[in-house]
Amino acid sequence: PGGAAEALDARPGSNDLTLQRRSGFFRIALQQGVHLVPIYSFGENDLYPQAFRNESGTFVRRVQEFWLKKIGYATPYFCGSGAFCMPAIPGNPIPRRHPIITVIGDPIECPKIEHPTEADIEKLKVQYINSLNNIFTQFADEYAPDRKSPLRIIK
Repeated sequence: PGGAAEALDARPGSNDLTLQRRSGFFRIALQQGVHLVPIYSFGENDLYPQAFRNESGTFVRRVQEFWLKKIGYATPYFCGSGAFCMPAIPGNPIPRRHPIITVIGDPIECPKIEHPTEADIEKLKVQYINSLNNIFTQFADEYAPDRKSPLRIIK
């Protein structure tokens, strides 16, 4: 559910998820009355390092955020595998060799609510985030021992 905004924050060792302002994902689950299954993939952010520093406030990030607002998508400048990952030639589509371990949590039952309120959505979002935190806490030492940060829910 983090989309293009989350991709801009993906870097090796980081575990940042863009979920704070996401409501549509939860609203649809409630409207349809379907189970929501929390899933976390360890190692996914280790496949492609960012080619340029793009932390908040940098020139690269401002350009990326401009395009994100204008067209709904922003290109992360990443490096794939191989010896030639230099800022002059970013974008190698071949990922680096790194295992990805996906852990699937217990399904969260969602009542069918045709017009869910913000409180309904927020309650489900809290349940979902708590489930993700439980997955991360339980498995991070085993599947992400070299992580640089804990699981963070941002934006």
